[in-house]
Amino acid sequence: MDHNTALLTGALDQLMRHTLTGCGRAAHQASRLLDLLAEQSELDSETRELCGRMSEELAAGHV
Repeated sequence: MDHNTALLTGALDQLMRHTLTGCGRAAHQASRLLDLLAEQSELDSETRELCGRMSEELAAGHV
């Protein structure tokens, strides 16, 4: 598994944990991982933008 795949898998795992339990720590971790993905130049711009937007929504408590 490459680095970006591992980051994405971790972000989705934390997002699911937050969705199922409401755990704020999981939301924070998902947001942090999504921020890292948004900065990866190897990813296409649409994926980076989506990761950035999702991170912002999590940080704002909208998810």
